[in-house]
Amino acid sequence: MSQQYDLNLLRVLLTLLEEQSVSRAAEKLFLTQSAVSKQLAKLRQQLNDPLFVRHAGGLSPTPRVRSLEPKLRQWLQSANDMIEAEGFEPSSSQRNFRCCLNETCFTTLLPRFFGKLMQQAPGLKLDTHRLDSYSIDGLIKGEFDLAIIARDNDERAPSTFQTRQIPEQLQTVELFTEDHVCLVRNNHPVLQKPWNLQLYLAQAHVNCECEVGDRWLLHSVLADQGLHIENSTLTADFFAASLLCKSSDLVFTCTRSFATEVMDTHQLTMLPLPVEMAPFSYLLAWPQHLEHDQAHRWLRQFIIEHCSKTTKPLNPD
Repeated sequence: MSQQYDLNLLRVLLTLLEEQSVSRAAEKLFLTQSAVSKQLAKLRQQLNDPLFVRHAGGLSPTPRVRSLEPKLRQWLQSANDMIEAEGFEPSSSQRNFRCCLNETCFTTLLPRFFGKLMQQAPGLKLDTHRLDSYSIDGLIKGEFDLAIIARDNDERAPSTFQTRQIPEQLQTVELFTEDHVCLVRNNHPVLQKPWNLQLYLAQAHVNCECEVGDRWLLHSVLADQGLHIENSTLTADFFAASLLCKSSDLVFTCTRSFATEVMDTHQLTMLPLPVEMAPFSYLLAWPQHLEHDQAHRWLRQFIIEHCSKTTKPLNPD
């Protein structure tokens, strides 16, 4: 990139590329929409390209600006490295990080470190986004700075979602492993009977959409045995599912850490999942180009220190 392009213009261009909206870019940059529009006009003139085309949903980047994205990220990363060359100081950092999280992490992991992070690095900003089917590609492309994802250790899982099949462009560290359990309301009729696979399959279930949609390893394991669970309803998030369990006879199969967080407040009882599956892993993942970034390395270590643990499966009665 030519030296005539100052750091602020490049940050505006990259933010517009990420947000594809002048209003959202302005909010993220703490600027007015007018200021962002003026800088976009200046960039269009200097680069001799429209850069973005307006449509009803926002802005669509032109091929020219898409081709500049890798260089933009590299240039800005080099600038950050130069600024932090004398060492990273959390208490004075103004860095902005974008993190995508598996949905349950908003309840189980984020509260573990976010308050302490604000105390030690009050100027550091952590934007969090729900993990979806695009997030891993976005992480590889540098649209996110880190992610907390769940991946299977069970060999029966699709290869794409196994811990050993992480894309080579990413670095990862395991935070902890855990298993799945079942939640039912405290006075559910199943609590008066021996809890086993037959009784589990006979119940009506609530299922949640996740990174891979509404079907996951459990469904495949049961299908291989000629079995299936009856999903009476599908919800978009885990909290909605747990509330439905509280007010009905639905059974919710979820992660142990989430169940532990909500069972008391939602008057729910935890039962073991009567299907044998290997524990899965929660991984902290980040793109390779941030491996040696001092601020990023500090944030990674902070999250690891506050979130790493090992959970043990619930023993059946």
